[in-house]
Formats: sequence, structure tokens, C-alpha cells
Amino acid sequence: MKKQSLSMDDCLEDVITEYSTMVYRLAVSQVRNKNDADDIFQEVFFRYIRRKPRFESEEHRRSWFIRVTLNCCRNMFYSAWISLLDLL
Repeated sequence: MKKQSLSMDDCLEDVITEYSTMVYRLAVSQVRNKNDADDIFQEVFFRYIRRKPRFESEEHRRSWFIRVTLNCCRNMFYSAWISLLDLL
């Protein structure tokens, strides 16, 4: 079995291919809006590129993507509520 690198040196295209479906489906299930899910999808992978995280295992990388996706969804809800409250 081939040993996988768990650093940011991994081919970004391979990482996106591996996790894009999971991130997008999770975002759609949380926000129930494809346009918002597209924004969240972009934000998650932007954070991955910008922060260059290191992972202990492939499960750690998967958990990181799930947690960041859920956090981005939550942040979108909070920003929507704050914007709504500003209008009142």
C-alpha cells in the first residue's frame, strides 16, 4: 500500500477531487440552498489552501473538512441573522 503524504504538499487537485462531493453535499444539507452551498464550498477549499493544515491521518483530514464545512454553514446563518436584525 502506498504511503500518503498528509501535508499541504499533496496535489490540490487530488484533495479537491476526493472531498468535493462530501463538502458540497454536507453544505447543501445544512443550508438547503445551492447558491449558498456553492459559496460555502469555495470558502472551505479557500481555507484549506490558505491555512495549509497538516494532518495526522486521512481520517483527520476528513474530519477537518467536515468541521470547517459545518462552521462555514453556521457562520452563514449567523451573518444572515445579523443582517436581518440590522434591517429592523
